[in-house]
Amino acid sequence: MNKTNRIISAIALLLLPIALRLAWTNAFPFVYQPNVTTPNFEQATVPEPPTASAPLAGTESELAAGQVVLIDYAHSNQFYVNEIEPFTRALTSRGAITEIHLGEESLDHHLKYASAYVIISPLGLFSPPEIRSIERFVADGGRLLVFTDPTRGIAFFDYSFPDIDSANLLLSSTGIAFSGDYLYNLSDNEGNFRNVKFSEFGENPFTEDLGMVVLYGAHSVSAGNGTALLKASDKTVSSLTDKGGDLAGMALSADGNVLAAGDFTFMTTPFFTVADNALLVERVAEFALGSQRQPSLANFPYIFKGDVTLVPLGTTQLTSDLLYRVSAMQAVFRMGNINLSIGAEQGKGNNLLIGTYEEDEAILAILEKYKIEIGDSREFVTMPGIGKIGLMGTGAMLFEPGPNGNTLILLADTSENLDTLLTMFYQGDLFGCVVQENLGICSLGSGGSFNDGSYEDYYYGDDYYYDDEYEEEPEPSATPAG
Repeated sequence: MNKTNRIISAIALLLLPIALRLAWTNAFPFVYQPNVTTPNFEQATVPEPPTASAPLAGTESELAAGQVVLIDYAHSNQFYVNEIEPFTRALTSRGAITEIHLGEESLDHHLKYASAYVIISPLGLFSPPEIRSIERFVADGGRLLVFTDPTRGIAFFDYSFPDIDSANLLLSSTGIAFSGDYLYNLSDNEGNFRNVKFSEFGENPFTEDLGMVVLYGAHSVSAGNGTALLKASDKTVSSLTDKGGDLAGMALSADGNVLAAGDFTFMTTPFFTVADNALLVERVAEFALGSQRQPSLANFPYIFKGDVTLVPLGTTQLTSDLLYRVSAMQAVFRMGNINLSIGAEQGKGNNLLIGTYEEDEAILAILEKYKIEIGDSREFVTMPGIGKIGLMGTGAMLFEPGPNGNTLILLADTSENLDTLLTMFYQGDLFGCVVQENLGICSLGSGGSFNDGSYEDYYYGDDYYYDDEYEEEPEPSATPAG
């Protein structure tokens, strides 16, 4: 092959792929080009989410002034506080106070004064003492709200950690349980098969006036003996079985104090504006603030709502030590927006009466009212339901709730031990006291101190630890005569 032919062959090989590419893409007029129909973008419409049929009426403020809603953030919760701003705004617009529990103090301490406890997507397990504290809180009339979300768990390689494990362990005594699934609807949804519409509701004031709500990815919830509030349609199915029927996205416990939902996205922006989600958020806030907790000595020292009058009984004098305790108590009460003042006689509202076991008319009337008997030798005091107890080194707490205010009476055997009893009050520590209903009997020590100085006691959550600090006497050394 001569040089000219080699050049022509090289050029042909270079142009051949280009020609083939042009032919493949129908670039030549002689190649068949089918008639391709393109979409009419001018007439295309984007589906919009359903909106509420009527604007949400404004809420009145101060309906729940002073109530505290505790929001859990101590169990690896998978959310940011600013996400649920529509919900917290619904609470504060009613005069409530939102408080974040970070785990720095015991949960039992916070639940003593809270009206509701809100738990959102927890990954960390609740300890047995925490579960017992929450169960007591609910039994006392407090409101518990638990929200999960199938999109908020954590996955490592081929294993996932869902938030329902912690939630179900906590709810085991209520009969409510979350399933490890997500709900979906292929035919009637809000733009995505996991955006499920709910238009069937359980009969409860909670669901009144709701027409449609949308949950954006939700676990199904079993109500047990309670009420299914958001009932899924027959076309909504579970991802576990791909079957529908008897599925719910939100449930209420049989006692009416526990609310559980498989999604909390409806409380976030912008999803709370869809359908009747805004009204649902308001109902959740009303539920949180609807607790009927009864004042109890078990919630010591958070047993007053409103200003308190402190009245010394009998010959009790406000010594420098007692004035220091009263000052510390004032500081504690101010943290709860409560004013503590000293008075010569009881007020019409809350009263704190302090004194010693003495033969004073007012004190004798109290002892008779509560059926407390002091023996002639003044060695023992007999308490109703408890029996005979040594008088020396003991004190009593008597609590009486009332329609216009509550009364707490603190009595001790000596003025020094009365000082110790007041110290226990403002420190909020009833260790050393036996509490039965609204009667408490406390060991105060014989010398005006809770212990004899041989150890210090520390309180961490529901456990007590002791740190021995006493020094053993040195062994005698030999003397020259020895």
